[in-house]
Amino acid sequence: MSNAQLQNLLQQGGQAFSQGNLATAEQCCRAILAQVASEPNALHLLGLIRRRQGRFAEAEQQLRKALGIQPANAQMLNNLGNLLRDMNRPQEAVGAYEKAAGVQAGFAEPFFNMGLAYQSMDQHQEAIAALEKARAIMPSDPRFANAMGISFKETDQLEKAVEAYAQALKVKPDYYRALHNMGVALRMQDRQAEALDYYMRAMEIEPRIAELRYNLANALYELGRYDEADEQYRTAIALKPDFLDAHETLNQMYWEHGKRDLFAKSYQIGIKNAPKSPELREAYIKSLELAGNQEAAEAVVDEALSDLGGDAGLFRRKARILAAKGDVDASVDYFAKAVNANPEHQPIRMDFSRLLIQKGDYESALGHLEAAEALNPFDQEMWCYRGLCWRFLGDKREAWLNDYDAFVRPQRIDTPDGYGSLDEFLEELGQTVTDMHVTQVRPLEQTLRGGTQTHGRLFFRPVPIVQTLRQQLEICIARYIDALPDDADHPLLGRKSRTFRFAGSWSVRLTKDGFHVNHVHPAGWISSAFYVQVPDSVRDTDEAHEGWIKFGESGLSLGEGREEIKKIIKPEPGLLALFPSYVWHGTVPFTDDGVRMTTPFDVVPT
Repeated sequence: MSNAQLQNLLQQGGQAFSQGNLATAEQCCRAILAQVASEPNALHLLGLIRRRQGRFAEAEQQLRKALGIQPANAQMLNNLGNLLRDMNRPQEAVGAYEKAAGVQAGFAEPFFNMGLAYQSMDQHQEAIAALEKARAIMPSDPRFANAMGISFKETDQLEKAVEAYAQALKVKPDYYRALHNMGVALRMQDRQAEALDYYMRAMEIEPRIAELRYNLANALYELGRYDEADEQYRTAIALKPDFLDAHETLNQMYWEHGKRDLFAKSYQIGIKNAPKSPELREAYIKSLELAGNQEAAEAVVDEALSDLGGDAGLFRRKARILAAKGDVDASVDYFAKAVNANPEHQPIRMDFSRLLIQKGDYESALGHLEAAEALNPFDQEMWCYRGLCWRFLGDKREAWLNDYDAFVRPQRIDTPDGYGSLDEFLEELGQTVTDMHVTQVRPLEQTLRGGTQTHGRLFFRPVPIVQTLRQQLEICIARYIDALPDDADHPLLGRKSRTFRFAGSWSVRLTKDGFHVNHVHPAGWISSAFYVQVPDSVRDTDEAHEGWIKFGESGLSLGEGREEIKKIIKPEPGLLALFPSYVWHGTVPFTDDGVRMTTPFDVVPT
């Protein structure tokens, strides 16, 4: 084969590949390799074909063959990195990108892809540094600034995220991704009207993107335009019938606004259009469970198992329903089926260990919790269950883990500058936050009973008094962290960091007979209760402990002899209680007509 023929075949193969005609592209590669078995460009192209086909192991083999012949080929190294990222090997991908950037100066693409690999590992500072290098080489490419915005958003640097998206849009005003992402960042800052403008501009370009419709609906909801939000949620589901977030949020809206006749109907429609999705069936079952409709939930799970066979998530749901009915032995059997179907499904391990603790089989529970820790060592629910097992087995590690006196600490915030007293500040704060409670009932999945909860992340709202509160709380959190001892093996102390961020923040407004069921915060590190308003019954009773926060009593209803309150704190306006997110906590109901308002939050280390 002459060089001209080889080049012609390579060109034909490349064109066919770019047009999606993989069969023709492969024929060209085969024709070349039949004559020149070590032709690196043909091996490279064949590797790209295999990647497009999802045949990753073969793709890696071909790309490494090509690199064995041309080890300093930056394009091949970059494409190897892309493949390794597809194969969920991001650290190896970073190595390939670094080699690609090292052998070809001025090549921006490896730095961009390196940033995406770092993002997949939640290493956002490294991602930003790599993306900065890409943008310095090619400032006219809007993808780089847009990707930087994503890392800024993920690290709660929302102003920088907005600035990065603006830079991308300055280069390309109709860049859909940046328009959409700008809307998300603005909404996170509670700038809903501005977010809406960007979403509408994005929708003019891509009207059939379900995620865009969903985020547009979220902004409309926060603006109080509920009918329009309803329409957009339903449109998102029409575009993507198994869009779980859209189903969940739409039905949460129906629940909180008293539209019980519409609750869970979207799942029925979605299942008709996506009948093979076990995740959608499971989400439907979960919604029925949360609403207390166990009979309907069991009927749906039985139908799903009949239609779809042995899915781990469906086995889990069946096991939960049986446990709720008191059929423990049958529940254990279904949990065992779920574990066998997917041993690395962490929520199954957690639910199974919960049942085993209730059953009194603590050693077996610890076995599942050990497996759960290997899957997610920072899961706070895993640690709270482990603490229960240790307590019932007389293991001294329970005291090491929980140490209520050392780790559960109340303190008062200082009076902020500009206020004559803390009471003056709290009165204004209470009035401001009360206006943010716009729903009729509690969120379906939350622990409060007899009250409401705000939407979104409270501490990111651009409301001056809320930001003042945040600053005061940050002082208290830093003080709490500084006082913690060091212990690298401890789930609280081993994550000790002077820098932290708010993983969640909200307000809860409880009314007469309101309370929190005992719970933990699975995705936190340090959790809290800050008291803005307290009813008279909370202030005046020291024996009934109405409205007090209690620690140590589990949410598993283990009964007399196994449940124990280890510590209890009397709420006061201006008091902040900080504690490990894995510590069981709940509240005692109060009986007067007052309001108990808190602004809880979760903190995680950075």
